[in-house]
Amino acid sequence: MANKIILDCDPGHDDAIALILAHGNPEIELVAVTTVHGNQTIEKVTRNALSVARIAGITGVPFAAGAHRPLVRTAEVAESIHGESGLDGPVLPPPSIDPDPRHAVDLIIDTILASPPGTITLVPTGALTNIAHAVRKEPRIASLVKEVVLM
Repeated sequence: MANKIILDCDPGHDDAIALILAHGNPEIELVAVTTVHGNQTIEKVTRNALSVARIAGITGVPFAAGAHRPLVRTAEVAESIHGESGLDGPVLPPPSIDPDPRHAVDLIIDTILASPPGTITLVPTGALTNIAHAVRKEPRIASLVKEVVLM
């Protein structure tokens, strides 16, 4: 049985690869992808995630944009590392799917609450802001997830 994961990411190069690997691994079932500010703005990392989904042939998985800034400090981006788009280098096609209309926090909560307890693994590879907001909004999810795997 595949491990069901929610990938919470900020695609840059590292998270683009994480998304492709998660999708291609038969031991993983990608049940949702959420994006968070980090390597670039939320708009850019969400577009990157959706473009990578197109390249990788990811369909039937909801993608949702989340937090546009950290909880406490001022938002910064890693343009000097990941470039102006957050994923400079490859020429990405435009996304072929639209993001889920829900905020990433709500998608995380809804997915966990709709699943049997202990079956969803959270895999945040960027800032933990979406996870923090989700636990603040719905504290029950902390005891319902199988585990949290950090990069």
